[in-house]
Parts: sequence; structure tokens; C-alpha cells
Amino acid sequence: MKNRSEKAFTLIELLVVISVIGFLASIILVSLNSARAKARDTRRIADVKQLVNAMQLYYETNGVYPPVNGPSAGVGGWNVSYNPGFLQELVDVQILSSNPKDPINLLEVGFSFFGPKAGSYFYTYYNYPASSAPNYGCSFNSDFAVITIRQLEGGRQPGMSGAKCGTFPPGGCPEGGIANICRDWSTEFDYSVMLVK
Repeated sequence: MKNRSEKAFTLIELLVVISVIGFLASIILVSLNSARAKARDTRRIADVKQLVNAMQLYYETNGVYPPVNGPSAGVGGWNVSYNPGFLQELVDVQILSSNPKDPINLLEVGFSFFGPKAGSYFYTYYNYPASSAPNYGCSFNSDFAVITIRQLEGGRQPGMSGAKCGTFPPGGCPEGGIANICRDWSTEFDYSVMLVK
């Protein structure tokens, strides 16, 4: 019989290879999840920009922004995308083909507008009457609307759109604002847009 050299892997070599493959797979999954979160945030911002355009079209036709009512009314009377019929008026007049929804579209249990944002992903809409403008220190006296994204997975970044009204004292306008002085919706929402006509 001829002597032949053994060419098989040892158990330790196999374990090292498997652990390296597992490590590389975990890095790829983390990168993939991060890319998916960024893609969802990009979609959220694009959705709100589309909603702003739709609201402006609705206003040009009707002279008012859509009312806040119906089955999509949620926390604090805001229309919210996790409830059915969110901005149904825009669908009814065929400005939008379907009700807009956040990619996750979830309300975390124990939600508070002034509490932690973790886990709550949805869009909101509120139509304020002109009488509310002075309560927030706004320089205008007309109806206005606010459209928001409750939470972005990448968090609020400097320079992102934020609805604000009034004169800000040193240190900024606190959560909920100061009556007759200021209101900053960006303390409650990661992204917000104000529509004023």
C-alpha cells in the first residue's frame, strides 16, 4: 500500500471557517438592515412631499385644507396613518390614488406626543383654524395645516423640514410650545411641514 497524505480539514479548521463565515454574514445583515431603514426614511420624506403637493391642489380647488375628522382621527385629534381612511378626502377627489401609509405604520403602546418616539412610525395631519394662529405666536391670521412624520429611523437630521411658528426664546421653544409665543412641531415629530394660505 502506498502512503498517502491526509488532505482533510481538522475540526478546528472547520470551526474557524464557520465562525468567519458567520461573522461576515452578520456584518452583511447589519449593513442590509441599515440600507433598508435609509430607504424607508427616503420614502417617508418623498411621501410627505407628495402630500404637500396634494394638499395644495386640494386647497386650490376647495379653498380649504381637508378637514380633520372621521375614522383616521387619533391621538390628540390628529388624523393618523395607522387608522383607516387617512386623508380619504384626497383619495375621494382623485388627487391621490390610495391612502398614504408609513412603510412601518405602527403606533407603539403607551404613545405620547411628548414622550419617547421609539417604535412609533406613522404620518399625521392636522388642519388648524385661523383662530389657532395667535395661540402659537404665528405672524399670520389664516387657516393652516401641518403634515408630519412621527419618527424617522435615522432620526431627525439638521436642516430637515420642521414646522415652527412664533418667536423663539433662548433655548428654543419647548415641547408643546409656549402659549401666544411659539410652537415647534419638530419637538414632537422628526419631520414636519406647515401649509399656510
